Amino acid sequence: MSPARLAGILQKLPRVITPDLLVDMDTMDDAGVFRLSPDLALVQTVDFFPPIVNDPKTFGRIVAANSLSDVWAMGGTALTAMNVLAYPSRRLPAEAVEQLLIGASEKLQEAGVALVGGHTMDQQELFYGLSVTGTVHPGKILTNARARVGHHLILTKPLGVGVYSDAFAKDGLTAAQYGEWVASMERLNLYASRVLGGYSVSAMTDVTGFGLLGHALAIARNAGVTLRFFADAVPSFSGVYELMGRFAAPRISEPRQYVQPFVRRSPDLSDLQYDLLVEPQTSGGLLAAIPAGESARAVSELKSVGDSSSAVIGEVIPLQHGENGDPLYLSVVVA
Repeated sequence: MSPARLAGILQKLPRVITPDLLVDMDTMDDAGVFRLSPDLALVQTVDFFPPIVNDPKTFGRIVAANSLSDVWAMGGTALTAMNVLAYPSRRLPAEAVEQLLIGASEKLQEAGVALVGGHTMDQQELFYGLSVTGTVHPGKILTNARARVGHHLILTKPLGVGVYSDAFAKDGLTAAQYGEWVASMERLNLYASRVLGGYSVSAMTDVTGFGLLGHALAIARNAGVTLRFFADAVPSFSGVYELMGRFAAPRISEPRQYVQPFVRRSPDLSDLQYDLLVEPQTSGGLLAAIPAGESARAVSELKSVGDSSSAVIGEVIPLQHGENGDPLYLSVVVA
């Protein structure tokens, strides 16, 4: 479902109104946050999707990394997880299900997250995901609604998951590219969140199904600012632009249409550069707004813990407007 359509449906849902719901659906944050006490809040999220690789254990690791990321993107600590599995029991061998769950459990173990159960159902297509619960101090929540003008934008993983996914499905990836792709998706955002937790981050999200610009739009709109991206500074997988000439990211039209009314594109920005910024990602990196004076040191520390693609890719500027007066929440330029 398109981000715009989803947002419209969520706005119509009946709700319980309580001041303890600190982060709800309105801001399109990565997870919901509910206050339990003055010093403790609950963080909740769920995600699931079909396989994007052929190896069950690898797929399990990717799903776990993707699902856990939402809690860390809120500045929280992930504590427990539950499996959500729907699969064709008559066609998928039990051994494959076992390897899938083992792969996910390996990542849960790496993150120190307890698996407490789950739910399965029999259906024609395989979908797997996790419901994750965590905690955060109410005063330390990192929402996507507080980005400050003058802050730099840091991205911790490369873009190109979508293009690589299509290339993989059509035997267009080299062994080295496959390894690069899988390693990035399996990489836990736990380590980046720990580093960024030591800095004065004003807003943070993880980059997944809405693409970089789709997730950035939520930050800009909620904070009433414009996020300006330097296309040449955005990290990407090796050879991604060459692959984009032959392969296309699945479902790219949805996030492209979603952000289109709010973007100002530099005339010298190529269509390939722009498409990379809007293509959906799986288990993408963290996008954080951080004071300009701290960004270089933060990137250096991120690289030292293993997030080697981390880079400053833009900045938060005052809200811009188009010729008709409508807000332009996103700006993409060539540095």
